[in-house]
This record gives sequence, C-alpha cells and structure tokens, in this order.
Amino acid sequence: MQTQIIKTQEQFETLWNKDRQQYYFDGHLDIQCDIDVDKSICCTGNLFIKAGGFIEAGWSIEAGGSIEAGWSIEAGEFIKAGEFIKAGGFIKAGGFIEAGWSIEAGGFIKAGWSIEAGWSIEAGESIEAGEFIKAGGFIFSFCFQITAKFIVTKTLPFWRDYYAAMPLLKKWVENIKSEACWKELKNLPTEEEKKEICSWEGWHPLIRCQLEMFLGLKDKCVWDEKKQEWK
Repeated sequence: MQTQIIKTQEQFETLWNKDRQQYYFDGHLDIQCDIDVDKSICCTGNLFIKAGGFIEAGWSIEAGGSIEAGWSIEAGEFIKAGEFIKAGGFIKAGGFIEAGWSIEAGGFIKAGWSIEAGWSIEAGESIEAGEFIKAGGFIFSFCFQITAKFIVTKTLPFWRDYYAAMPLLKKWVENIKSEACWKELKNLPTEEEKKEICSWEGWHPLIRCQLEMFLGLKDKCVWDEKKQEWK
C-alpha cells in the first residue's frame, strides 16, 4: 500500500475527491503539518499526523487502518478507524468515536454520542460520551472521570499484581499471578463469592463496575443521575 506524504495544507487540498465529496486517499497518509478542513477526511490505510500536530475536520475522519496524532484529533461528526486511534492530546467528536482495536489519549476523549473500541479505551484525563461507552477490553481514565449513560466492558484495567494484592481476592493470588487468561480467572469464584468480592467498600466505584461486568454479575453499568453513582 502506497504512502502519500503531505507537508502543507495546500498539498492536502489536492486530495479533494469531487465524486466522494471528501478528502480521500487509497493508501497511507503521512501528514507532516497541521490540518484543518470543513469536510470529511478518509484514507484506506493509516492516517498519521506528525508529533505536535493536530487534525480537525468539520465532518468526519476515517481510516481503514489507524489514526494517530502528536496532539489532537477532532471532528464535527465522527472519528472511525479499523485499528487504533491515538492522540498525545485530546480526541473529540460531535457524534461517535469508534476503533477496531484501542482508543488512547494523553488528554480527554469526548463524543457527543458514543465511544466504542474492540479492546481498550484509555485517557490521561476524562472520558465522556453523551450516550454510552463500550469496550471489548477495559475502560480507564487516570483521573477516574468517566461520564456516560452506561458503560460496557469485558476485562479489567490495571495489572495482575494490583488485584492479587486486594484482600477479597487473596484466595486466588496464585491463579491471578499465573499465566492463566482472564476468561479462566473469572470462573474461579462461586456466585456468592463474586457478590462478596464486589460488595467490598474498598473498591473505587468505576473498578467495582468493571469487576461486576467481568465476573458476569452485570451486562452493563448504568449511571444513576438522581443518586450520582454507578449502578
């Protein structure tokens, strides 16, 4: 797959496809300058913006491969990648943000509608969606600030030693530290033990939510607006 190197906004403008009504390239795009356009951006391969750079589109940003920026990625509607989306700063979309693998930002991740990833969603600051956040893996915000009507995850944030050190998981320390996969570990406790583990007051609410989903006690965690808590 060929790679197109873009060094100026003017050069980027040559990618405008009149039939598609979007900036389009069949291959990888290596953008070595900041890009700001009022239409959609689409490439079939990877979309890379130099370190310290940003990409902003009035409509959508889409890549068959990955989207990566040294600073920010912003779209008026949606941002979508077949693989991962990664930004040193923030990732923001008026509609949805979706990645086949992971979504990662040094700053915040914000979507007017939904945020969804095949594996993990991770932010140095907050993660916010107008409706829902779904991850095939885990969701983690380093400031523990996640806002949505509901969240869905399949695995847990943090490393194995973190859970091995938790009092309610002492019985399974050796199993947790072993090479056993997470799917095997989730089936070790009985139903009553699972409830006891999740009822421990020492868990942060967002960790408890993901434990409840991981252990199969809940399909999703819902934000109770009235009580201002995850349920």
